[in-house]
Amino acid sequence: MSRIMKRTISLMLAVLVVLSSGSAAFGAKVAKPNITAAGAMVYCQNTGEIVYSKNSQKKLEPFSVTKLMTVLLAVQNLPLDKEVTVSAKAASQKEASINLKEGEILTVEDLIYAALLPSGNDAAYALGEAVSGDMETFIALMNKTAKNIGCKKTHFTNPSGMQAKRHYTTASDMMEIVKVALSNDIIRKAAGSTKYTIEKTNKSKKRVLHSHIKFLSDKESGVYAGKTGYWDTYNCSIALGYKKDGLSLFVVILGDTGAERTKDVKKLIQYATAKVEGQKVIGSGKESGRVRIKHGAKTSVTAYTAETGYAYLPKEASAKLISTKTVMRDDVEAPVKAGTVVGTYQIYVADELVNEVNLVITEDIDQGWFPSYLGISNFATIIICIVFILLLTLFLTISITKARNRRRKRMMKKQRIMEIAMEEMRREQERKERDWRF
Repeated sequence: MSRIMKRTISLMLAVLVVLSSGSAAFGAKVAKPNITAAGAMVYCQNTGEIVYSKNSQKKLEPFSVTKLMTVLLAVQNLPLDKEVTVSAKAASQKEASINLKEGEILTVEDLIYAALLPSGNDAAYALGEAVSGDMETFIALMNKTAKNIGCKKTHFTNPSGMQAKRHYTTASDMMEIVKVALSNDIIRKAAGSTKYTIEKTNKSKKRVLHSHIKFLSDKESGVYAGKTGYWDTYNCSIALGYKKDGLSLFVVILGDTGAERTKDVKKLIQYATAKVEGQKVIGSGKESGRVRIKHGAKTSVTAYTAETGYAYLPKEASAKLISTKTVMRDDVEAPVKAGTVVGTYQIYVADELVNEVNLVITEDIDQGWFPSYLGISNFATIIICIVFILLLTLFLTISITKARNRRRKRMMKKQRIMEIAMEEMRREQERKERDWRF
């Protein structure tokens, strides 16, 4: 085989290797996670897409995630400060409860937190009765509302999620409920609380309620609200709202185990953050304006982004929809440490705020001298003092020079007068001498 032929074959093989490796790189996809849950769904609020789905149409028991529908109806139909008297039926609810007493009086707000944080079945029942007067009417309202929201394979038989044959939903249907519930400010606040205190009532001492969602105690988790469901170790569920670095997700997991539920949530969030493509708007450590420091040695310093800021757009959307705004705090007062958050870099998509990046300072600022209370920094004070001293020195020099010149003129004038007087005396003397001769 000739050398030319060998070189040609080698070159062709090299090209094939490059092309095959390139196609593999371009065709690479994020691996879909293997989770234990029987049904699950992840929805991206930014892009409006379903990021992950597993058996989304399979009928499964929601357990206490049901309470999101219960509190949703309570918020829609009752004022938060309305007082509710607990019935005997509500007080007798089994499994999870906060031990409500028959005849006990609580507010709707107290019952919402009691239903969401410790997952009180008695609180959920009391809310249902408060909304509709009786449980049968409330259950009918739950099912009607579910249908109106868009649920197609959901049926409720109780307000708490107690296990029952005809109490079921799907991951897809529960996602519709979660979208509505966690978009409500009142529910989002309650479902995102780690602790709530019910003050002393007519039948009970003060109660301190705690959330079952461990993610809420971890600020880095990105989970801002949610509801757990639990029947036993092998029958668990959870619904969560997640927002971090501008990415907003809703996560629903049904038919999971107690041991794997938390792991499955982490897998799905990790998958979604890798799957959904974000657009970098600003990098970490970028200058983003100056902030005023009250009474500081420096009265104005540069603020920098603490992290990278992203925006997530629907696939069809244009990057022109992205806009930004810098908002500085007006209450920053010295002394201030490096790393202090002094403002936010806000990212908007179509005029809707989708992400906020903290702005920090990178140097310690000590308290300034007295002029800092007038907005004058220590450096500026030094410059002003130097300028003042120079001006004062110049003024004094000019004044002294003028005074010397005036004295010199007076002396010269006196000397001139003396000279003139002496000249007159000399002339007078000469005249007298001439007169004596004659």
